[in-house]
Amino acid sequence: MKDTVIIHSGHYEMLAISHILKEAKVKPRSYSSLTEFFRSGPGMSVGFIILEVKEESSNFDAAIKFLRRLSFYYTPPQIIVMTKIEKAEKLSLLAELQVDMIISEQEDFSILRKMLITGVTDLNYHMAVSPFLKQKDNDFTRAAKKHLTEMEWQVLSAIQQMKSNATIACKLGRSVKTVSTHKRNAMKKLGLKNSIELYKYLMQ
Repeated sequence: MKDTVIIHSGHYEMLAISHILKEAKVKPRSYSSLTEFFRSGPGMSVGFIILEVKEESSNFDAAIKFLRRLSFYYTPPQIIVMTKIEKAEKLSLLAELQVDMIISEQEDFSILRKMLITGVTDLNYHMAVSPFLKQKDNDFTRAAKKHLTEMEWQVLSAIQQMKSNATIACKLGRSVKTVSTHKRNAMKKLGLKNSIELYKYLMQ
C-alpha cells in the first residue's frame, strides 16, 4: 500500500483537509514544506501527494520545479494541488504539468470534500479543476472577450475552422501581416501565450 503525503505550510490538524482525509480513513504523512519532504527521503513508497502551491514566486517556482521532476518518474504519484491562486496564467501552467487535480482552498466545503475523497481513493479519475477556479477562469475569459474587436473575432472564427493565415487574409481582404497582428492581439487579450494554447481555447 503506497503512502499519501500532504505538503502544506498550515498546521495540518487545523486544516479542513485533515478532517476530510480522516473521514476517508487516509492517514497521510504531513510535511510543512518541500524542503522537509526531501529531507525525509520518501523513496518510491508515495502513491498520492497533496501539494499546497502559493502565489509567491519562491513557492510557486519551487512547486513547478518539483512537479516537472516528478514527470520523469517511471510511475509518478497522483498529484492533487491545493491553492489559493486565481490567476489564469499560473493555473494554466499547473494544468500543463499533468497534475491530477487542482483544488481551490476557497472552495465550498462539500465540493472540496467530494473532490479530495475522489482524488485519494480513485486511481482512474481524469484531471479535474475546482469549480471555484473554473468560475474565475470563465469570468476572466468573458471580460477578455468584451475587448475583442469584430475583426479579431472574425480571425479567431476562421482559425477555429482550421484556416491558414493566407486563406483568412484572402477571405477578409486583408494582408497576411494584418491577420497575424489581429491574431496576436486577440491572444494577448485572452491571456494565451502561444498557438497551441489558442487552438486548445478554440476547441473547448
